Amino acid sequence: MKRLISIAVSLILIFSSIAPSLAESEIKVALDGTTLAFDADPFISNSRTMVPFRAIFEALGATVEWNADSNTVTGTKGELNIVLTINSPQATVSGENVGLDTAPQVKNGRTFVPTRFVAENLGVRVYWNKASSTVVLLSDKIDTSLDNSYIEATNPTNTEPDSPIEFWYFNKDEGPYIVDAYNSLFPNKKVNLTLIPDKDQQYQNKLTAAFKSGSGTPDVVGLESAFVKQFVDMPGALDNLTEKSKNITSNMYQYTIDVGKDKNGVLRALSHQITSIAIGFKKQLALKYLGTNDPAKISNMISTPDKILETAAKLKSKSGGKVTLFPTFEELLISFLGSRSQGWVSSNNNFVMDQKMLDFMDLAKKMRDNKYESGLERWSPNWSVAIANDATSMCWLIPTWGIPWIIGCNDKKSANGGRWALANPPYQGFWGGTWFGINSKSPNKQNTFDFIKAFTSNQELMKKWSIENQDHPNHKSLMNQLSSDSKNISKITGQNNYKIFLSLTPKVNGKLLTQYDTIIENVYINIMRSYLAGKIKSRDEAIRIFKDQVKTYVDDIYIK
Repeated sequence: MKRLISIAVSLILIFSSIAPSLAESEIKVALDGTTLAFDADPFISNSRTMVPFRAIFEALGATVEWNADSNTVTGTKGELNIVLTINSPQATVSGENVGLDTAPQVKNGRTFVPTRFVAENLGVRVYWNKASSTVVLLSDKIDTSLDNSYIEATNPTNTEPDSPIEFWYFNKDEGPYIVDAYNSLFPNKKVNLTLIPDKDQQYQNKLTAAFKSGSGTPDVVGLESAFVKQFVDMPGALDNLTEKSKNITSNMYQYTIDVGKDKNGVLRALSHQITSIAIGFKKQLALKYLGTNDPAKISNMISTPDKILETAAKLKSKSGGKVTLFPTFEELLISFLGSRSQGWVSSNNNFVMDQKMLDFMDLAKKMRDNKYESGLERWSPNWSVAIANDATSMCWLIPTWGIPWIIGCNDKKSANGGRWALANPPYQGFWGGTWFGINSKSPNKQNTFDFIKAFTSNQELMKKWSIENQDHPNHKSLMNQLSSDSKNISKITGQNNYKIFLSLTPKVNGKLLTQYDTIIENVYINIMRSYLAGKIKSRDEAIRIFKDQVKTYVDDIYIK
């Protein structure tokens, strides 16, 4: 009996050792419909398909170098280069550090790298067919409209129908495009979209009521930056995404992750886009009155409060008082908000008047008193008209989405080029943006997370969305790819805007945002308008009135 048991155990050990190699030998990688040949079998590590480094880089059109001294693999394609180090969870893509969920490794004397990371950074779309254990790679040679036929040819599991996803959103123009973009890659995934306008807080109120009642709630919600913290911090509302998203957040910009965290540091919402800010300036006015329209030189001219005042004075003098540096004091507000050391409300619910807000009051007062800004109100008809008028102001605050929606919409001539360029703001911040969260009581959490994951990590979907909507993806590898592509030159600015925001976005501090910001900043702007108009006589009085009004509108924070 003991002998039979011994033989049985031996057989189990033998076959268990054979099974992994059999599974690995069956893993295939197909590029544009053709199965690639490797001199060593691909294998799965940490849910990632690992392949021999030289074969995959060369198949995707990159040259490869191996440095034995540093144990690094370098793949180069045009201006893009990828550096991978054996056993390191960090890679660099065109000089920027990017996290890996699976490190390169040596097996049987051969170096293997993660297929998806390499392929997506080289601009190739990646799919996984579980049924046939095939990684499906599709290059730009294959029109995206044919993706599904290539995927279906390998009988993928990701096109099988699942339970419908109930999706609530607040923007009627954008919501349907989000669903269409998702369904363009996953046509059999059913998404039921409910659109509720956020005018007069209709969306926020209905969402709050649904979460509190626990009935009629959606699976996934879209949350704008103005109210994302309200729901991130709402007890029991949104699911904990920390563990689910650990393999995709390494490619996201830190500020978007910080915004999506609750007071306890738990991640509850993810964003597909970055909305960092730059300064858009009129090139002809800059050259005529400041002697240059070089973005680097203009950036330097507005890099500090003193330089802003100096540049504004020169512009006023040279133009005979016809042209101001900014149309309104509000253009610089978001930049100064982003430079604070603390947000408006501390972790223990104390109101904070950061020194940068006092500095801003002083700068804005000098700008108004010296007529260095035009005294307009943002989003007013006069403000919009001034964007196309070369006889008013030179600079506007422009977030990523502002290139088409602030400049392009209001200055029709800008589409012809030569009129605008982007410079760096004095301090970095962000303006707007959308986050997605999952209802903590959703019965459809995995399917719902797949929806969010696709829109926040699938490079093909994000690239298509970004190009079609002139958006900027919250994806470091894709931003590197887009910024190194010489074809991505904006007609409006004549620059690669991806490259500009690639350098600016890492400096954004998402930890400053609180759920009270919209209310507090609206009060601050109104007080500033009265102060600059002379209706409030001193800065001290303005601060006192500001605090009194905040107390009126926000009753659950402590104000000294």
